[in-house]
Amino acid sequence: MIKKILYVFALVLSLPSFAAVTENAATELKSRLSELHSFEADFEQQVTDLQGELLQSATGKLQLQQPNKMRWQLDEPNEPDETTLIADGDTVWHQDPYVEQVIAYEQSLAVQGNPLVLLAEPDSDHWQSFQISQPETGRFVIKSESEDSQIASLSLKFEDQKLAKLTFEDRQQQRTQMTFNQIRQNIKLAPELFQFTLPEGYELDDQRRLDE
Repeated sequence: MIKKILYVFALVLSLPSFAAVTENAATELKSRLSELHSFEADFEQQVTDLQGELLQSATGKLQLQQPNKMRWQLDEPNEPDETTLIADGDTVWHQDPYVEQVIAYEQSLAVQGNPLVLLAEPDSDHWQSFQISQPETGRFVIKSESEDSQIASLSLKFEDQKLAKLTFEDRQQQRTQMTFNQIRQNIKLAPELFQFTLPEGYELDDQRRLDE
């Protein structure tokens, strides 16, 4: 599940008529995201399988800061700390309290083929790697052109100019829906939210390709 969030959190053509629709949808989505300098919200998350069977239900908090910064916390009712992902612009840190371990990923690699990169980088060259459509007012569907992406599609729903819902489907056709509440956009977020310090007693699994 965490790897799927990584490929999501971190973004989001054949006939001429479809290409035109895609271009218009991308332009409007870029415009909306360019005005989303920061984002903070609580969320309710549900994961369902291909048949619609509920696999997981949880709550958490998401914070985004353009460019390239994200913090995602999933509440763990049976643990003293939350499962946390922090993207600081260079590294994605995954903190798992269940095994008291932190995994460090190189952020530039983690966002490849990931539609969520578009949320934090509205001016990114990565836009060329995605197909974007707008099936209805306020809703955008983003699909990666790379078959290596774990995320098949990402849907963003805006209500009253606010990002209200995020839904993605993986290659195994599991569907994850995050419904946001207590939404706060373009507020000042503390830099400390996107800085990571290894907790005492935790093991670090460093998977970055660091220079010698």
